[in-house]
Amino acid sequence: MIATGKASTWVILGMAFCLPFAAAAADLKSPELVRNGLRTLAYVQDDMARKLPTRSYSRLPHENQEFQEAAVPMREAVAAEPAAFRAKVDAQLKKAQAAADAVAEVSSTGDEARITAAVQAVAGALKSLDALFPEALRPVPGQLGAGPGRGGPPPELR
Repeated sequence: MIATGKASTWVILGMAFCLPFAAAAADLKSPELVRNGLRTLAYVQDDMARKLPTRSYSRLPHENQEFQEAAVPMREAVAAEPAAFRAKVDAQLKKAQAAADAVAEVSSTGDEARITAAVQAVAGALKSLDALFPEALRPVPGQLGAGPGRGGPPPELR
């Protein structure tokens, strides 16, 4: 079935807009570095979330520090990519870093609802970052550690 009218115009415009980014993501220069960068960021965010049930809020500033450190290799992983793609990655990464900073800031309040919302905001920002990359490179929840099953943190955090 061939679409006609305004709907087809929007579809064509959407595809034209997304195509350069999809091509850039499909032909990454360092896919393994990207995979490790995304996985490390996801692992740290997961570690933040694991602090919530035990109310270990005092550990959240440390998790934020690890998150900020993990952003550096992620930026390096896309350093050789086209400028437009790097800019999209950098914008999403900055949002994720700001969300992680917010976790550290609210952690001292002890306000469970605010802290939980802040940790969830980091997860949401990471989903937007992950969406820029092929699915095969994205971290799989529940399999963020090394080896079969969880197995611990990624090598960068050991």
